[in-house]
Amino acid sequence: MKKNTVIKGAIILTLAALITRVIGFGNRIYLSNLIGAEGMGLYQLVFPVSMMCYTICCSGIFTAVSKLVAEEKAKKNTANLKRIVWVSSIISATLALILLVVLLLYADILSINLIHEPRTALSLKILAFSLPFAAITSCVKGYFYGLKKTSLPAVSQIFEQVIRITIIYLLSSTFIPMGLTYACAMAVIAICIADALTTVLVVLSYRSSIKKQLCFKRPSPHRTILRKISSIAVPLTSNRMITSLLIGIETILIPTKLQHYGMAHSNAISVYGILAGMALPLILFPTVFTNSLSLMLLPTISEAKAHKNHRLISFTTSKTIKFTLLIGIISTFLFLAFGESLGMIIYHEPYVGTLLKIMAWLCPFFFLQNTLGSILNGLDKQLITFRNNIIGLTIRIAFIYLLIPVYGLKGYLWGLLASFVVVALLNVVHLIRFTSIDFEVGSWLVKPIFVCVASISIIDISKRWILLPFDTMVNTLVYMMIYVVITVPLLILTGTIAINEVKFFLPGKVKTLVSSSYIKKR
Repeated sequence: MKKNTVIKGAIILTLAALITRVIGFGNRIYLSNLIGAEGMGLYQLVFPVSMMCYTICCSGIFTAVSKLVAEEKAKKNTANLKRIVWVSSIISATLALILLVVLLLYADILSINLIHEPRTALSLKILAFSLPFAAITSCVKGYFYGLKKTSLPAVSQIFEQVIRITIIYLLSSTFIPMGLTYACAMAVIAICIADALTTVLVVLSYRSSIKKQLCFKRPSPHRTILRKISSIAVPLTSNRMITSLLIGIETILIPTKLQHYGMAHSNAISVYGILAGMALPLILFPTVFTNSLSLMLLPTISEAKAHKNHRLISFTTSKTIKFTLLIGIISTFLFLAFGESLGMIIYHEPYVGTLLKIMAWLCPFFFLQNTLGSILNGLDKQLITFRNNIIGLTIRIAFIYLLIPVYGLKGYLWGLLASFVVVALLNVVHLIRFTSIDFEVGSWLVKPIFVCVASISIIDISKRWILLPFDTMVNTLVYMMIYVVITVPLLILTGTIAINEVKFFLPGKVKTLVSSSYIKKR
């Protein structure tokens, strides 16, 4: 039996993601201080087009590579691994080159007629050159995720962030005095250079890895591999293109509807910059724990499905729901208690803290939506995931149209909460239908909420009796650490987390995930 590669891989990715997020936050803080809220708003407006391009040339193909590599590895047919990566890279890079030409030719039109912000045209043209590198990197990373070898993707994430912040630091003195258009372009140049160097890193690592794969069978014909990749990537890419289009519409509409609410154009861009460039990244910080697990779940569920291991699927799904909800609930109360302080400490912007407290309620539902979507994709239920995501996006766009002109940004935040709740519940309902899991309301919801309320109450009471002799930043960090230190033992004492579940997440002491003896005990 193999060791628990899912948990080991998730831990490696989580540690890397933590480092990456910390570096990324340093980058965002530095960038926001350089270009301000309006500059961050411009920078964020570039990403709907970027996301659409990435979806077309990378997203579905990445999933196809990860899934097919996992399946071929499970069948011990390693001869196909190299061919899967080669064929997928050719497809992805070709699409990326086509999109590069399209962006170069039509960036000005897109910036004026689609984004409604001419200052983004230069950034779009520069961004076009990152697409071929992103395409190749995506295919190679899909190979490593399919093998559950997460060290290389983890290192590449850190490497990419370090390059980005280094380039911004080196270019800032030249580009910032030239205005916001060039300041935004500077950030995109950093993305391009980082993507190019990351591609070199992952390709060299792939060449080393593929040489170690022993081949005892003849590889399938290129046409067969192409057919397999297309059968997964085409529907996924089509679905995600519609999703990306709706997300793009959502992103572009927010500043426009804020102007209908009565804001000036620059103020609307600034408010959007605070939301998307400052508050949302903080709210999403805990996803370093859930995203890593999501990335490992797709090949694991696919492999279990290939072996018809329904027990493993049910077991993995139950643990995923439980621990995702735990992380979400803990995060919610953390932002409710410390959101205002975090906004001032990190960005020196009071409105960030206000948004954090409002958006804290999103955490459990947003985290659950992502992880359960990965499980559904692994079960070949991509159509259900797509349909549920479309429902959520439609809700958000409806709230933007109807409520932002009346209530301002609060109308959009209400829409976010409503959409995440609906999508998370739909995903749970479908998984209960497809897997034999029981939703344990007491252990998964009631006890964690009680524990978090108790932890915050203990901290509030201690503040009245014990005054820490530090500044606001240190005091806040100390209280946040105390919150975690109190919460985890209380979760164990209340039986929310069993001792053997804690051991389950320790790589040196875990039993294999597919061990039927362990599952029977649960």
